[in-house]
Amino acid sequence: MATTSGGSPRGAHRAPAPLKPGAAAPAPGDLRPDIQGLRTVAVGSVLLYHLWPNRLTGGFVGVDVFFVISGFLIGSHLLRELESTGRIRLGRFWARRAKRLLPASLLVLLVVTVAAHVVMPLSERTGVLKEVVGSAFYVQNWVLANEAVDYLAAGDAPSPIQHYWTLSTEEQFYILLPLILAALALLLRRRGGEGGEGGEGGSRRPRRVVVVPVLAVLASASLAYSIHLTTAEPGIAYFSTWTRAWEFLAGVLLAALAPRLPRWTREVLGWAGAAAVLVTVVTYTGETAFPGYAAALPVLGTVALLAAADAGPVALASRFRPVTWIGDLSYAIYLWHWPLIVLVPFVTEQPLRTVDKLGIAVVTVLLAWISTRFIEDPVRFSPRLLGGGRSARAVGAWMLAVTCVVAGSAFGGIRYAEHRQDELIAEANALLASADFRCLGAGQLVNDDCGDFGTVIVPDPSVAGRDDYNDGRCWAPYGVSDPQVCSLPLRDDTPEPPADAEPLRVLAVGDSHNNVFLPAYEEMYSELGWQIDVTGRAGCSWSTVPQGNSVGARRDECNEWKRNVADLLADSEPYDLIITTSLQSGFLAEPVDGETPEETTVRGLREAWESQIARGAVVVAIQDNPMMDKDVVQCVEREGLAAVTECAQPPSRAFAGYDAIAPAVEQTPGSALVSLRDLQCTERSCSPVIGNVAVYRDFTHMTATFVRTLTPFFVDRVLAAMDEAEASAPPNG
Repeated sequence: MATTSGGSPRGAHRAPAPLKPGAAAPAPGDLRPDIQGLRTVAVGSVLLYHLWPNRLTGGFVGVDVFFVISGFLIGSHLLRELESTGRIRLGRFWARRAKRLLPASLLVLLVVTVAAHVVMPLSERTGVLKEVVGSAFYVQNWVLANEAVDYLAAGDAPSPIQHYWTLSTEEQFYILLPLILAALALLLRRRGGEGGEGGEGGSRRPRRVVVVPVLAVLASASLAYSIHLTTAEPGIAYFSTWTRAWEFLAGVLLAALAPRLPRWTREVLGWAGAAAVLVTVVTYTGETAFPGYAAALPVLGTVALLAAADAGPVALASRFRPVTWIGDLSYAIYLWHWPLIVLVPFVTEQPLRTVDKLGIAVVTVLLAWISTRFIEDPVRFSPRLLGGGRSARAVGAWMLAVTCVVAGSAFGGIRYAEHRQDELIAEANALLASADFRCLGAGQLVNDDCGDFGTVIVPDPSVAGRDDYNDGRCWAPYGVSDPQVCSLPLRDDTPEPPADAEPLRVLAVGDSHNNVFLPAYEEMYSELGWQIDVTGRAGCSWSTVPQGNSVGARRDECNEWKRNVADLLADSEPYDLIITTSLQSGFLAEPVDGETPEETTVRGLREAWESQIARGAVVVAIQDNPMMDKDVVQCVEREGLAAVTECAQPPSRAFAGYDAIAPAVEQTPGSALVSLRDLQCTERSCSPVIGNVAVYRDFTHMTATFVRTLTPFFVDRVLAAMDEAEASAPPNG
């Protein structure tokens, strides 16, 4: 994180003159070794949290500490300029920030771009390089916020530059704050409320009388929005600039108020602030609703520590050179540590061990020192490079050029990776067109006369993530509560059904695990001539009770979708058959009326089904597919056909979640269960590769290719289940 005010980092460690009891704290612009110590606390918390997340569970608040420091230092600099000149020189300010921040950050992005080609699998490469482009232009936080509301991207692995979201948020603040202050300065000049240039005298107080209330209102609005969005959209709230702005502004307000406090008060603030930060680092967890209200404790703790200046435990620790030395390197340490944490397992092909983590910590500090000493400082201060008296335009032009080179390298890598993936897709399609399809995938388990396909896997694991048949016409993503209903066929090349086919009206409804079966539903249309409608909703099963893992807007949207589906069914002609399925784990309902979560979940399914069985429909419920480890696609890409055993899961883990569908069927006459588990697992193992076909496009969704191989069995079992459901249907059904 970048939290300097532009002064020499060497001089930043020169201790201020000792303060007499009752003397004022150092002014915001004075050299502050305690801030270097506070940076050490912040970056140390983040580093230890990322290496040992189960030990220092709240270490992520180190980021919030950095945000407050940044606001304090940048606010101090800008307010001094505003008071002394009556204006903000935007170009000069932004050029100084560019010289401070871009050399090291662009270097790390360039290294990650190269590493993505060398050590990362093709399946991961495109996503990482897209994030490099977003990070180069400091919009990474919005890239991640967008992914946070993408249900189908929920299982994506973290990228080696995911941590750049904080830099993006910070840089956006560095753009907005000077613009706000410049606008206020212009307003004051036009109203004639501020004299001319220079001088603290009569100009300082009127300016602060205007600036402080404006910043306080903005901070309050940001905090209120953070509290609201943390409940409504926690994924967006975590990455949004607007929910984090108040943390920066808290530091700016401290700089603007510049309290002159006696020694005893600063001692109290120093110890109280350190305790507040320590409590959050130790007690907060990934389950803490954050930022929201919870961010107030580390933010106010940091404000207290900054106000304490040379008093308190952090200031005391900052007298030791190793502490301030780590603070000098904190920005570079932050940049380097996360790429190493993510990339090292790709090199070692195993999860990080304790020795690996210790090595990463040492190498991180070493790389941070090298990049600071030989890249960051020379660019910042050497007159032959971009230091000295270079104009803002020259600095901006150079930095934009280097940024475009880094982003262009990543974009070229994206184009190459996509081209290679297209080639692999074409090869797989050629194989599928020429091979005996009944011998691929699930069919190979039951056919004894199949040949040997060698080591080929279709789709190639590097493109398995793109092997998705889902269609927006049949799918309501996050943010949409109206059912999106499609009528099959969806593809122009879908074979027409037989002329004498029975026109059975069918609805397939559920979450994304229902839409996974779209290839099978298309086959039903062609083979049986059924009139099939499909509707699915992100993370939302067809039932009458709320999803237990939904919060805020997700919960409200899901509930609204369920009500809208009920209205849709009530207003339409009764369906003859309704097929439904949903994710086996993670969707237990919140218990009501003394029920257990399992009982409430089963009741919600049963009530939804019974409402349509009473109208003459039968319900066929599909038992969910096995769950895999989150890195299953990468495991298959790495192991090839050996993934049959090396990447497999025992059934006890693959079906660890409570599956409410089976007990709901047992309790609901007019419904029947279809299980495909014998085609996905043996008694001992559930494999991610079956019959030379990659089963999964992520850890929870099957590939369209594997679903196609299941289709003959799926159709037969649905037909048999229909007969069973009709036989058990109540008389009024």
